[in-house]
Amino acid sequence: MLGIAPDKNGRVPDSDVARLKEFGDAIHNLSRHNLVQENQGRGGATAALDGDPETFWSAPVGSHNAVIEVVFPRPLTFDRTLTMEWLNDGQHVQKYAIEVQEGDTWKRVAEGQAIGHKKIDIFAPVTAQRVRLNLLATSAQAHIREFQLFNGAAQQ
Repeated sequence: MLGIAPDKNGRVPDSDVARLKEFGDAIHNLSRHNLVQENQGRGGATAALDGDPETFWSAPVGSHNAVIEVVFPRPLTFDRTLTMEWLNDGQHVQKYAIEVQEGDTWKRVAEGQAIGHKKIDIFAPVTAQRVRLNLLATSAQAHIREFQLFNGAAQQ
């Protein structure tokens, strides 16, 4: 809810339009540098890591959980992820977690109940070489259009 209403002529005031443009530009700036694309992040789910929301990765047929893992050539710092689910046959992700590898263990940095069209998770900055989207529970075989990482602090 942005709290913006049209004036008596049915137009949004110019000052509100200008502020909304600033807001949109700030959001765009935060997602300008996809670290997966810019730092050769690799994983088996290439269609979810390719920066193209028209392609998607599918979990194994009949599965109700799955993992997309990204491995970088060197550790990177990031503080947000953008995940998109392919919804043509419905929303299937019911619970997920974003995790980073620390030594031999995985540490959870974010979690959620659903992804839907687009989900942005923001968390304290972490530095890792291995990151994963852990689909903990799905109603059917999940389809992920994008899994991207960003460092919002570096964009400011």
